[in-house]
Amino acid sequence: MTSSVTSSSRPARGLRLARTGTVAAAGLLTAALAATALPASAAASPPAPQAAVPRPAGPHAGVSRADAGDVYLAAGLRGANEVGVKGDADGRATVVLRVSGGRVAFAIRWNRIGSPTAAHLHLGARGVNGDVRLEFLTKPLPAGVLGVSGAVDADPEVVRALVEDPGGFYANVHDARHPKGAVRGQFHRLAAPADLGGVLQGSNRATLSSRADGAQEVRAEDGARRGDEDGRAVWWLRPHGGAVGYTALWSGLAPVTNGHIHRGGRGRDGAVVADLFAAPKGLPAGITGVAGEARVPAAVVRRIAAHPGSYSSDLHTTEFGGGAVRGRLSGRSFTHPHAVTADVLRGAQLYACTKQPGGGHAFTQYGVRATLRRGIEHSFVTPAAGPPQWIAPDGSAVRGKVVTKTPNGERAIPELVLTATRSGAKGGLLSGVTQVLRLNTEGGPAPAGSCRPGAKARVPYRADYLFLS
Repeated sequence: MTSSVTSSSRPARGLRLARTGTVAAAGLLTAALAATALPASAAASPPAPQAAVPRPAGPHAGVSRADAGDVYLAAGLRGANEVGVKGDADGRATVVLRVSGGRVAFAIRWNRIGSPTAAHLHLGARGVNGDVRLEFLTKPLPAGVLGVSGAVDADPEVVRALVEDPGGFYANVHDARHPKGAVRGQFHRLAAPADLGGVLQGSNRATLSSRADGAQEVRAEDGARRGDEDGRAVWWLRPHGGAVGYTALWSGLAPVTNGHIHRGGRGRDGAVVADLFAAPKGLPAGITGVAGEARVPAAVVRRIAAHPGSYSSDLHTTEFGGGAVRGRLSGRSFTHPHAVTADVLRGAQLYACTKQPGGGHAFTQYGVRATLRRGIEHSFVTPAAGPPQWIAPDGSAVRGKVVTKTPNGERAIPELVLTATRSGAKGGLLSGVTQVLRLNTEGGPAPAGSCRPGAKARVPYRADYLFLS
């Protein structure tokens, strides 16, 4: 079984979107454009045509009508999951896949590991190493990048096996310090579609945005090519302190080499004030989105935040070295998808000794008490009856309904996939969450054997929770 990555070569103009289409990339971009509510004047030309890029439908911002038969998978990666090698003890990553026939779109977001040198899909159940079946990344990424999205073509047999048994495959991300694997995680089938752009964005809340295309590039007499007529991009930006957090998604472009913020609004060009990322030879084949954090002088950050319309985003490519797609920044309020990963800082599964249908008494669950990273509190709405709920400090909250349980050994509670419904304030950390995953569980199972009626037990546990929109 083999796999291949989309070629980075450029087809004839006019066929580019259909062939490198990367319909997967175009779908992600269209969803991002729909989420970024800019005034009509913010873009010099409209988004890609409806025929090539279906518009999103329903409550899931990143899902178009063409996605109805797609399969979505997710994995939560940790260094402790590596087998036979020492992974990064602090490392974490999230990988979400959208399987569309023989095309696999992916979004990967990581933290507390070095810049990845490779990322793969492997055949292998939990605790077992296996061969690579798909390559997501094949060469190192620029410094400061914290996530990528893209798509690869897959062998039909790989796709069939992956869809039938996601838990028989795992994702592995490598870095320079851990060439045999920094973090690893098994895949789970999701209960509903997930927005891959939100996974790329992570939990950051962007305050600025731009919609970019080739028509907004400013011409110059320097011999450099500018303005890719087929290209489109959307940016979500978070200026804060001495840094700018960024997410960029694009389609119809040759390999991207640079991402900048320039001084100068519509029709006016100026100097680069923020170098966000640089890949002089082009990003790896198949990549159509990046996210990260760039250090920028605090004074510049303040000016960008205060006067966004005086600045523009710009993507350069191997074909358009002078600038492929450009867009004026906007500070107008908008919404975008996001994904939150939060591990348990302090937690216990709560059990009570109850009479069993077959006679005798045993411990059964009546609740949970846990504090997650980011201040999220986890409990049952009603003791013994549930459902489970998660409440963020900003008042946003969701309640969950278990869809699947995956055993994780005798000494750990199962891993879960749950659908989620909003139960708290709008516009917060957990707003828009449609499903929750409990992954990488440690501890927490009910005490074994008989018990005294009315007795209670608190069993400590750890886990990673993934909140997807």
